[in-house]
Amino acid sequence: MIRRVLSVVVFAGFFVAPALADQLPIDGNYGNEAGCQALADPTSIADSKIIVTAQKVDFYESSCDFLQVLTGSYGRSVVTALCAGEGQDWISTYLVAPDIDTPVALHFTMQGSDEFQFTVMKCE
Repeated sequence: MIRRVLSVVVFAGFFVAPALADQLPIDGNYGNEAGCQALADPTSIADSKIIVTAQKVDFYESSCDFLQVLTGSYGRSVVTALCAGEGQDWISTYLVAPDIDTPVALHFTMQGSDEFQFTVMKCE
């Protein structure tokens, strides 16, 4: 009887425990101009906003939670993210690299799509 109860408790605990996600090795919040404005003024609404934290990237109508962050040399990372927006879910992989010309900027390139790239600056 005790063994059965213990099994149920352990089994239930397995499903209750939150998933641990990796974090991008950055300090503070990053964004494009509209994203930094939205951080400074939460009532600001711009459809071009991009906000990046260590755990996620938020766009106007979608958001991507970082699941895995693999960091390499020169500050570059490969980020696998679980994204949701407009009633759909998908997985995205980003190559994240510091901007060569501006050390407080990060350049994101979505793998598999050379067309979707963006650069964010550290928000003050």
